[in-house]
Amino acid sequence: MDKTLFNLHDLVLLLIAFECLVVAIYIGFNRSGRSFPTSLLIAFFVVHACIAVHELVLWGSTFRYWVLESSPNYFFTLNFAYWLDGPLLFLFACAVTQQDFALKRWHAFFLLPLLVFGVFIYQHFYALPYDVRVTLIKNYSFADFDYVFMDLLAKLIRVAFAVYAVLLILKSDSQIKEKYNVPAWLPKVLMVLTGILAWETMLSAIKVYHSLYGFPYYEVVELIGLASYYMQFGLLNVVIFMAASHFLRAQPVKAKTVQREPVSEALIGRLESTMESERPYLNQNLSFERLAEKLDIPVKELSNAINRHYEVNFYEFINNYRIQEARQMLEDPAHNDKSITNIFYDAGFNSKSVYNTLFKKKFNKTPSQYRNDFKNKQARQSA
Repeated sequence: MDKTLFNLHDLVLLLIAFECLVVAIYIGFNRSGRSFPTSLLIAFFVVHACIAVHELVLWGSTFRYWVLESSPNYFFTLNFAYWLDGPLLFLFACAVTQQDFALKRWHAFFLLPLLVFGVFIYQHFYALPYDVRVTLIKNYSFADFDYVFMDLLAKLIRVAFAVYAVLLILKSDSQIKEKYNVPAWLPKVLMVLTGILAWETMLSAIKVYHSLYGFPYYEVVELIGLASYYMQFGLLNVVIFMAASHFLRAQPVKAKTVQREPVSEALIGRLESTMESERPYLNQNLSFERLAEKLDIPVKELSNAINRHYEVNFYEFINNYRIQEARQMLEDPAHNDKSITNIFYDAGFNSKSVYNTLFKKKFNKTPSQYRNDFKNKQARQSA
């Protein structure tokens, strides 16, 4: 492999690493791109640059010996990237499809496979004597079951996150897509990426099978897989830049001065009556589409009514009701045994950070402070 495709292999991977880093740096300095989704996009590019460099060290004999001359400890340094690009892709999909998305503590579990790999590679490589590590790298002795199984595990996790990201984009609320200027072709882009990752996963599965039982056409499969790797990695490079160009070109939309048409008072009356009597805002998954369906009106008509009459967007409108619901529960003695967390869930919020931020903005104090102050006020009035 080193002799047959050495120059092409090195050139392709060097270009991919260089281009990914250039795009990441450019996005980082682009003023219109400073948002959480953009930060995840930057991280995704950096991780893919690391993957390209790691592949260069794995397959390029010259680079492999450069690493040996420096230190064999560097050989698996960038392998961590395989365990991060899937979670980053998933979080990016979350950030552009969920209102007020923020990282939560449970997202730290995404790092668990990386920690498992860290323990594995320490026991199987870094804990070995120096001479043994050098020999393993020189002979490229990483085709036994343990190594190829960990490689397959990393590829399976990447595919799982990619599939989940596609589903999130496809099922996301149209209003949130509009807010983040999500292109209509993004699901297709993610499907192509998922196909590439699935192909690589299939090749890893063949390696696992070969390590256990032997595969009669393994050399042919390896050559086909390598050729396909170049073609599909090139396609991935094009796809990534399509996505990057969209976000880099995106400019803040200037508000248009339009002459407002009068809003139907009957519609506003129906909307407020529904919100007060049926309290649909308690549903954490309430969307424009669901509320419009409940009112039996087009989504666009509901959107225009909320924007023009209340001068807020849909989520601000809904969250105002949720904040008032939470305030009433904090004041109600019947809910004294409920925790702050249970209250924000019962009020319809699905993010504690969003709940705390909006509540403090509304009442200039946290929910806990509000509850304590209200109890103290009631106690003074009763005394």
